[in-house]
Amino acid sequence: MGAGGTSEPIPIWDLSSLMGSIMLIGTILMALWVPSQEVNLDQNDGNVALTSIDVGFLGSDDAIEISIIPGELCVQSNSTCFIQADVGGEILEFNFESDGSWTSMTSTRTSDGPIDISVSGSGEFDVKISVKRQLPLEAIPAILGLFLLVWGEWRRRQ
Repeated sequence: MGAGGTSEPIPIWDLSSLMGSIMLIGTILMALWVPSQEVNLDQNDGNVALTSIDVGFLGSDDAIEISIIPGELCVQSNSTCFIQADVGGEILEFNFESDGSWTSMTSTRTSDGPIDISVSGSGEFDVKISVKRQLPLEAIPAILGLFLLVWGEWRRRQ
């Protein structure tokens, strides 16, 4: 202590419970949260680079899912809004409905390098990009967190 006092040492199982709960909750929240990006293709010369994703870890076949929803101007005006996605050289053409619902397309990839994803076209869209991995590597922190939490609580009750 700063003033020369002493304190009891924190038991390792309390730290285990704390770290396990943080890992478990954090991993679940990160896995569930897929943010969308608002893209205005008219202001960006019709081409917008969105992200770069590493896929194919340990030779797995990972699916990249791209979902789009047209903006209000595209839905209301029946204008010539169109969008296509470039997923590492593969072009995905979207045919969206005028009712304003999400439209999705999937590209399955096996690669050892990053894949660049961009969109082109005209109009205003919201775009979501998610990766469905064949190997559930994102689950490792959640499993480890659950183990630490259960062990810490079991040990504290002993």
